[in-house]
Amino acid sequence: MTKKDVKTKSTASLLIIMLVAILVIVNLISLNLFSRVDLTDNNIYSLTDSSRDLVERLNDRLTIKAYVSNDLPAPHNNDARYIKDLLDDYKAYSHGYLHYEFIDPVKDNKEEEATGYRIPPLQFNVFKNDKTEFIKGYKGLAVLYGDKSEVIPFVEKTTNLEYDLSRAINKLIQSGVPTIAFTTGNGEPDMSSGLNWANQMLQKEYRVQFLNLQDMKTVPPEVQVIIVDSPKGKLSDWEVYLLDQFFMRGGRLVFLIDGFNIDVAQSMVTPIDNGLDSLMYFYGASVKKNLVIDAQCNMVPVTRNMGTYQMQSLIRYPFYINIQSFNEENPIVKTLKSFDMLFAGSLDLNPNLPAATERQILFSTSEQSGSRAVPIDVSPEKKYFNEDFSAKSLPLAAAMSGQFNSYFNDKNIPQYTGNDSLNTAPIPEKIDRAEDGRVIVVGNGSFISDDNRRNNTSFVILMNMVDWMTQDKGLISIRSKQVTGRMLKVTSDGTKKIVKYLNIFAMPLIVVLFGVTRWQFRKSLRKKEIA
Repeated sequence: MTKKDVKTKSTASLLIIMLVAILVIVNLISLNLFSRVDLTDNNIYSLTDSSRDLVERLNDRLTIKAYVSNDLPAPHNNDARYIKDLLDDYKAYSHGYLHYEFIDPVKDNKEEEATGYRIPPLQFNVFKNDKTEFIKGYKGLAVLYGDKSEVIPFVEKTTNLEYDLSRAINKLIQSGVPTIAFTTGNGEPDMSSGLNWANQMLQKEYRVQFLNLQDMKTVPPEVQVIIVDSPKGKLSDWEVYLLDQFFMRGGRLVFLIDGFNIDVAQSMVTPIDNGLDSLMYFYGASVKKNLVIDAQCNMVPVTRNMGTYQMQSLIRYPFYINIQSFNEENPIVKTLKSFDMLFAGSLDLNPNLPAATERQILFSTSEQSGSRAVPIDVSPEKKYFNEDFSAKSLPLAAAMSGQFNSYFNDKNIPQYTGNDSLNTAPIPEKIDRAEDGRVIVVGNGSFISDDNRRNNTSFVILMNMVDWMTQDKGLISIRSKQVTGRMLKVTSDGTKKIVKYLNIFAMPLIVVLFGVTRWQFRKSLRKKEIA
């Protein structure tokens, strides 16, 4: 080896050592600097403006106690760093009012304190010395404000932590908790038959009631939002009147409507008359008596008999639509990418809305869709053709806001048919106009049922709707930024073939061209050397 080679090698080694040292120093410095660049979609590692505004409103000391074990196994071992970074962000915008403590309950002898805040010890699996062992650890937070507290017993996903923390802080500093009510008495689902999961989700932020309007003379004054979810029977004229007057008095209405009773096994589809069509249409949109189909749909399992055997296969089911067309202006859905809905009906939009009433379509079908009116064959085995999907962007959900007149302005007030002995209060005077009303109509109600609990986007939409109704836009923006599910777009057969053959032939062709080019280049070099 020549002296020149030794010198070159030494210089290269020195440069590598210097580069490594610089990177180590930069990382050590960055650990203590409040500055990060977030290049992720939706900025999921940065505080939203809503969270910043929330802690900027603090006017008293708020303490967050993070009970997090230091030696958690993968994949939990990096969560402590993420939690600390997030709490640093909150603290930086709080003008000195937010403080936090990091506590390892086992090492710091604070297990009893953690238990007092209802933060339980958890068992984590560790594979060590060729066997599985269990270790005890903690990963929960307690948020303290005055004499009140909110607890996050276990941080299951750090992607949801900002929402959970901001929800807890918001709940502590706000003066009261809004009340949400579901109607009952006309075949609607309740906690014991379909709404248990939705009820649990809502109760994290709201008080939830179930109201039977038949024996009421007015809706309780504490109720701010009424959700009418999938009634199977017909509401009486008095119940419709109560909903209208609740709306006129400043309440908010959400209609989640199933248009049919459906039995897929028997391929039976029976229309439902719920008595609400005229009321919803008057407010801006009602649900048509149809079921939409979409080429952009999901797969369902189908069992086929193969002689003496049964075989299960997946086939596309156009009634199980995948929604990707969302209103990018409305906070309820503007950050959503994909959402599944089974047996949805399209909306009938009232073209004669008052000038002071605004209507926004929240989401709709794809550019290749259609609809079916009775009689409807819902068998998964049914064949569909391109002409079945000739409709475009059928509206599935709409939000109306602004000024509304009473549906009963030109109608007689219905007779109260309830039990006067149970309710002796007088019937309030009729109100003719709502100055700042909000109403939502969705052509499906089963999307928030317990059967759909694995579809997280369904409950994000429900919570966002209620937040929008109660005008809490902050939690909407935090919750929605985590929902980034993306489905493949429906492509034509021609495009599929092009992509297929490009994948098969493009890379080998590039390698061959590179080899030929390199061979020609080396051949020309040899000719020059010979010359």
